[in-house]
Amino acid sequence: MRSQFPHRLYTQRLFCRRCQKVTEHGVFAREMYSTIGGMDPYIPLLCCCDSCGTMFVAFSHEFVFCRHDCVNQDYTKIYGYNRIMAGNWIYFKGTAKPGIVKSFFQGPQKEIVVVNYDGGPDQKFELPKIVVNREDAPGGYRLLPVQSANTLLGDHIYHAIRNKFGTAVGLVNDGEKDKLVVLLEDGMLVFITLPSLAQNLPNEKLCAIVQSKLAQVFPEHYDKISVEAGQGIAYLKGLVRNYSLQLAVEKCVNAIPKVRGCVDFMRVQVSPFITDTHIENAVYALLESLETRMFDNRVHSVNGKVEVETSCYERERPKDLENRIGEIEGVRDLICLVTEVSEPLNVELCQEAEEELSSNVILQDSFIRVSCNEQKFLLEGYVHSTVQKQWAFITLLKKIRTTAIENRLRII
Repeated sequence: MRSQFPHRLYTQRLFCRRCQKVTEHGVFAREMYSTIGGMDPYIPLLCCCDSCGTMFVAFSHEFVFCRHDCVNQDYTKIYGYNRIMAGNWIYFKGTAKPGIVKSFFQGPQKEIVVVNYDGGPDQKFELPKIVVNREDAPGGYRLLPVQSANTLLGDHIYHAIRNKFGTAVGLVNDGEKDKLVVLLEDGMLVFITLPSLAQNLPNEKLCAIVQSKLAQVFPEHYDKISVEAGQGIAYLKGLVRNYSLQLAVEKCVNAIPKVRGCVDFMRVQVSPFITDTHIENAVYALLESLETRMFDNRVHSVNGKVEVETSCYERERPKDLENRIGEIEGVRDLICLVTEVSEPLNVELCQEAEEELSSNVILQDSFIRVSCNEQKFLLEGYVHSTVQKQWAFITLLKKIRTTAIENRLRII
């Protein structure tokens, strides 16, 4: 398993079931990602204990570094430990539940907090002024045990019953129940049983649900895909027809309720006669055949891992571009970057040049597009000989009267 996750992204203190304590763990991924700015959800991550090598799988949306718009953001400010502003959830130690701050006023000696609980009448609290110089959790805390199901690994927590602060460090199963592991500020480990709705399904039942869903959505392909399950995670293996289908299967499984996420070990079935050159030519042909005008195209393929950079006019990006590229035979992986140009340059001049090139007798049966990007003219498309490629360059040179031309015409 470790060889499948070669990229170490992060180091985090997590609970190790073998060491029975919190240790440094490397967080590994199958591709290189950055946690800065937040990771997308459902990315499988392998957590490996630096002390003993014990490993477990978690997902990006179970960590505090996931994108904020993809995870629950119900954090509560603890009075006296956080700076308060209107709209925050606030909790006063010893009370039954948190409320929403409606207004907050601070005077020389006291401060007034107006709080609403469950939509009832506002309540006003007059309290001695507290100056918070440093916040350990500026965004707030998860209140435990009530918020155990929404707590992310790395979250700052406040255990209301024990009156202790701490950090979420793990998700474990004791053989009967799934539990959240919390390291309190005094070094004590607390195992909190997750609510029944947050408990993982038995492995056999989860396998049956996933297989049934695949048979329903992909009736022609599901028998080539095997499913294994463990602690709410679906592991997919087998051969699929193309990369687009592989992504569709993964997306389908991730959308099934009670599935924490899926680890995709499926492989695209590729003919040995398909080379990277074939793939690159097929991607170029696709970009040139679209109704939407794509320009400044760059395609690079290494062992079926394709990188595409292209541009289009603003709000004209084809919605299914990645899906159509993924259907090309031989594509095993795809990175597609599309730049939307809001102020295209020399559009009329480019159109006139294209018309002149298309009517040129020497350039018959060729496909040539002219665009302008960053004060440089681009010749893109295909011709059938070196002579045609040079002639197209000379023709454009005469038309636009500048040497700032990049000739990307392919000879096929």
